[in-house]
Amino acid sequence: MMVNEAKLELALLNAKTYGIDRIDMITRFTNRGLAQEVVTRMDELWDKTKVIAGETIHIGKIIITKIWEFIEANPNMAIGIAVGAAVGALTHMIPFIGSFLAPITMTLGAVIGGVAGHRLDKMNKDQKVSYGLIGIAEDVVSIAKEFFRLFAEIFNALKEYFSD
Repeated sequence: MMVNEAKLELALLNAKTYGIDRIDMITRFTNRGLAQEVVTRMDELWDKTKVIAGETIHIGKIIITKIWEFIEANPNMAIGIAVGAAVGALTHMIPFIGSFLAPITMTLGAVIGGVAGHRLDKMNKDQKVSYGLIGIAEDVVSIAKEFFRLFAEIFNALKEYFSD
């Protein structure tokens, strides 16, 4: 992606955020079954901005919008992550050791649930699913690539422009 294309894409993403309502997005994430901790973190991200070349970019809103688009494109993965996070929240309720185990089980549950959901999404799209440890690792990499592709393209293209 060229610098001018990246600047245009960033400006378009920023412009798309003006009509988005905070409560509407929180409601969407909550109704989709995301853990309340995740929704709270997204609410905190909402107001984050960055001044780039004299223009205020609503980076928090852009990220939240992209997360929503990603969830819409991968509904089973979002459900899997929500189930995994719920397991972590339930683990926190165990007396004495729950508070120590909860962060571990929440992380593992969200990753495992996310990968399982991603695999269901792939099967629904008639894509090949690889099994075993290598297949799981491929899915984790695929999930990260798919989500961060656009952000990486924009920021890599703008890196030289803003470093001058």
